[in-house]
Amino acid sequence: MRLTHPLLSSPIHWSEGRIPVLILEHPRIFRQLVFELSGQAAGEDGEFVLSFEYETLDCGAHLHVLRDYFSLSLDDRKLQNQFQKVLQFTIREELPEATDHLQQEIVRYLGLIAVQMDYPLSFTEGEYILPLLKAVKCQPVLDGEGALEQLMQYMELYSGLMSQQCFALVNAHQYFSREELTELYQMANYQKWHLILLEQTQMPALSCEDIYLVDQNLCGIRVDSE
Repeated sequence: MRLTHPLLSSPIHWSEGRIPVLILEHPRIFRQLVFELSGQAAGEDGEFVLSFEYETLDCGAHLHVLRDYFSLSLDDRKLQNQFQKVLQFTIREELPEATDHLQQEIVRYLGLIAVQMDYPLSFTEGEYILPLLKAVKCQPVLDGEGALEQLMQYMELYSGLMSQQCFALVNAHQYFSREELTELYQMANYQKWHLILLEQTQMPALSCEDIYLVDQNLCGIRVDSE
């Protein structure tokens, strides 16, 4: 996967076992690029180009820009639709006997209601399981303890349900310790997540970070972490 922008002197690319970190020291440029990247992740136009194997990806479908690590939202229609597809596959293909049994029990229960009522009634025939799950709001949640665990759950959920997802973390070095970032990087490399950090201040690099620095004079510099 590659990420390019006219203000960057070279493309940012992902290598196995490595995490790219883009450092933008000029405050105005930092704000500009973070806001632009966030807008493109929301489906707006912009000059960032995200690609995989030289095919351009729609940032609105493949990019996530995360700035608030304590309020990660799953209110995404595409994600919810994919989750519902997995849910339907599970109840029909992996739990067919239990699903059929519950369907029959619901029909039997509705019949008992009809017998007990003093007035004639009818009810809609068909499949009751999916409307039941919708009624009880069966949906994914982030139940991890702490911001780091929930962040990893967030990325695992999106990467599992949707293809070629890219996660851009803004100022993660300010929120997480070096030990926490090391844990995050290990999980990202194991799961093959496409993860990039956007920072305004250069911090001592971790061993698996590839640093892309744009200094105060807007000069692009590649800094090896080792």
